[in-house]
Amino acid sequence: MFLNDPKSAVIAITYKCNSRCRMCNIWKMTPGKELSPEVYGRLPKSLDDINITGGEPFLRNDILKILDVIFREVKPSRVVISTNGYLSDLIERITKEILKKNYSDRVTIAVSIDGIGKIHDEIRGIPGAFGMVKDTVSRLKKIGFKNIGAGFTFMAGNESQYEKVAEFCRAEGVNLGITVAHNSDNYFSTDSNQGTEKAEIEKQLKGEISRKIKSFKPAELGKCYYMRGMVYYVNIGRALLPCDALCGSFFMDPEGNIYPCNILSDKAGNLSGQSFQEIWEGEKAKKIRMKVKKCPTPCWMVCTAKPAIKKHWFRAGMWIAKEKIKHITHNT
Repeated sequence: MFLNDPKSAVIAITYKCNSRCRMCNIWKMTPGKELSPEVYGRLPKSLDDINITGGEPFLRNDILKILDVIFREVKPSRVVISTNGYLSDLIERITKEILKKNYSDRVTIAVSIDGIGKIHDEIRGIPGAFGMVKDTVSRLKKIGFKNIGAGFTFMAGNESQYEKVAEFCRAEGVNLGITVAHNSDNYFSTDSNQGTEKAEIEKQLKGEISRKIKSFKPAELGKCYYMRGMVYYVNIGRALLPCDALCGSFFMDPEGNIYPCNILSDKAGNLSGQSFQEIWEGEKAKKIRMKVKKCPTPCWMVCTAKPAIKKHWFRAGMWIAKEKIKHITHNT
């Protein structure tokens, strides 16, 4: 048993990227070494929710081997592959192979959509990017792949696009997740994520909370609290709940370096040369956890917020119950 048994992780399997996103600096990096598929079997078996990201994860020609190892050795109940969706032919081909696997129902493919049409193209720095994403979604549906997701990132210039993207996803039957652009030295851009229209983001999110609070599905109600935390973060600049980074969750880069998250650049160890237990229970990790408690760069991202919400379920549940009662009494 590992300390606190991490339940979720964001795993970047490559920093190779075929996009030029405004809110991210990965594409400017020189890709380094990448872990062999076998090393991913050393991840802790406590992991239940894994987000495979990049760069563009479908640029790794051994992504199927990585998935095979993870599902054989770690056995998570859910793996999300986050993609920009440009490589439609390749994504379709690999997904057809995934559909043959006994773990296919535990895989979600999530495409990025940061606006409709040219706005998405401009943000992603690729002409025709939105058309490629639509093509990928269409192809996935056509071959019978059902677990399709999308991710929208609020940033300066696209705040009013959220409702349009949400409508598009509802029409396509795609589950939409959201975040807001953050800054960090080791993962995200540090110079183009400033100046978001806070009032517009709050308006968009409160509208979505009003729609989702009607649901009785735990996942939808959990999203309401997550969005409430995003409004709080945008306006106050702090996390709504204590961060659970390097306790309930962690981030690993393509070389196997373990970080608390993809914001803080403090390395706890490297999976290629150490066991996960050695890293997790080591002195570096202990010192980093102390830093996390007084984090100099607070954030509110799904990778760390989701574990925090689960840990503080009573607090989140009380807020959801109050909002639910308000909605019911307002409409009676």
